[in-house]
Amino acid sequence: MNPPKILPPHYFAASLIAMLTLGYFFEEPLLPDTWLLVGIAPIVMGVVIAGVAARQFTKAKTNIVPLTISTALVTNGIFTVTRNPMYVGMVAMLIGTALLLNDLWPWFVIALFWLVIRIGFVRHEETLMEQTFGEQYVEYKARVRRWL
Repeated sequence: MNPPKILPPHYFAASLIAMLTLGYFFEEPLLPDTWLLVGIAPIVMGVVIAGVAARQFTKAKTNIVPLTISTALVTNGIFTVTRNPMYVGMVAMLIGTALLLNDLWPWFVIALFWLVIRIGFVRHEETLMEQTFGEQYVEYKARVRRWL
């Protein structure tokens, strides 16, 4: 299967741009200014989570590109907490950005990003993983949550 031309990092970047653009044109402050720095924590956590997951793929010498055949099923490390740590990391970074922007509109972008990833990638990736790794993946799926 050929990977799609538009990959999750592209949707992530487009989401960041949309959040910043909407925040520029429509200002709907939600939190007092003192809470804005709270957004830094999810951004840092998201970068770390996604980075650790990517490094685990590299160590396992398996493909990181969504919707392509993997050569190894990575189930250790961060993958014992979530089956999709890279996507969780991206969502965490978007949440942090929304907190920093202190605006209503970014939350709609986050929901849309999550739907695109869930419907456009995760569902198909799980089918492909099950076809590739069979019962080993089914067992993994039964013991580790999709998100958190």
